[in-house]
Amino acid sequence: MGKVHVWLPSRREAAAWAYGAAGTAVIVTYLATSSAARYMLGAIVSASVVFAIVVGVIRNKPPSVLPWCLFAAAMAPFAAADTIWGLYQVRGVEVPFPGVADWLYLGAYLLLAAGLVALARQQAGRLHWAGLLDAGIVTLGAGTLSWAFIIAPYLRSEMSAWPLAVSIAYPVTDLVLLSIAARLMLTIGTRTPSLLLVIGWLLVLLAADGLYYGTLATETVIPEDVAEVGWMVSSLLLGAAALHSSVAQSTQVAEDQEKLPRRRLSILIALILMGPMIVLANVGGAQDQPLNITVVVGLMASLSLLLLLRIAFLAQYAQGRATEARTHAEALSASLQEQAELQKQLSYQATHDPLTGLANRALLNERLESVLGQCSETSPSGLLMLDLDGFKDVNVVQLDEVVAIGGAAVAAAPVDLADHHVRRGGECRGREYPGSRAQNGCGEQEERHGASG
Repeated sequence: MGKVHVWLPSRREAAAWAYGAAGTAVIVTYLATSSAARYMLGAIVSASVVFAIVVGVIRNKPPSVLPWCLFAAAMAPFAAADTIWGLYQVRGVEVPFPGVADWLYLGAYLLLAAGLVALARQQAGRLHWAGLLDAGIVTLGAGTLSWAFIIAPYLRSEMSAWPLAVSIAYPVTDLVLLSIAARLMLTIGTRTPSLLLVIGWLLVLLAADGLYYGTLATETVIPEDVAEVGWMVSSLLLGAAALHSSVAQSTQVAEDQEKLPRRRLSILIALILMGPMIVLANVGGAQDQPLNITVVVGLMASLSLLLLLRIAFLAQYAQGRATEARTHAEALSASLQEQAELQKQLSYQATHDPLTGLANRALLNERLESVLGQCSETSPSGLLMLDLDGFKDVNVVQLDEVVAIGGAAVAAAPVDLADHHVRRGGECRGREYPGSRAQNGCGEQEERHGASG
């Protein structure tokens, strides 16, 4: 019977997991009960995020506490607004709009945006045009959907100016948060679990906001609990991100941000095509509204311009990489040529005498083996050994002259084919005669001894 391995979280992550489990229990309680008091659970979850961030910053010591301080400062008015909204629900009274809760929510969103900007600067470093263009395309694409399903229906409604301005402020702040989150997601190379939780928090928050405000604008009947659960889940993700130990790790900026993977390019093109599809589908009677057509066309033109700039960056990146590859190829060719030249010099030094430049004993042995292998009665070969007494003293003063005389003497030998001069030792020279007319026969050698001095 095989063993069953049960994976358990490490002790360092126990706080994050315990917080997530407790929050999940609160959400289940919210869905399981029908009492009006359940609307206060959202405020409890929001308030718990503030304490989770404080504990996480003290325990894990992130590289920069400013983003997390801003997040905690944002969740405090968010929890207060949830409390106000929950109290009205418990009492069964309609929440005034716009009211104090709306100002608290919008203020919390501004603080969240400031925290995301600080986190993006810490995680992604300096601004990069490629990442900014991608984030701009994502934001404008989402803006097209926001316009069609939230903002335009609000504008067609009979709301007065002040409630209308507040209603439109919510999707606009969501787009600001999305633009910062898109830059954060598209420019980070290594994503820690804490950073993934932050991104998950923001995506769930924006999805819940879009669902809630979209249903209000279009008067679509969707259970309110769906958006409320989404807000609570997003709060839990932010608290878990602060409690996770990876919040102390620094991330790296993605290399080669100018690259445009096929999947990302497909998403960007789909976002650009979103506007024409909305017009063709006549969403919300877009074809009958000149303002809708104008806004959608303007968004399409902006998206197309950003995509063209993005492709220009991609072409510039490809050209740079091609130039870099050509430079590397030239450097490699020069290195290989230098290596071949060095190998040639080493081979020459290994087979030649450094003093006279003549072949040494190693090359002599190699040549002798070759000559002896070809030696026959019809093709005899010879070896002339020349021993010069006192040649070491001559080397000091008259080396060039002696070499010239020796070379002339050897050149006068009865040889009609190519030969090889060899220095065997300090005072000994040899000359090989392949195919010579020497009378001493195959393999014989002739020695001449000169007088010393």
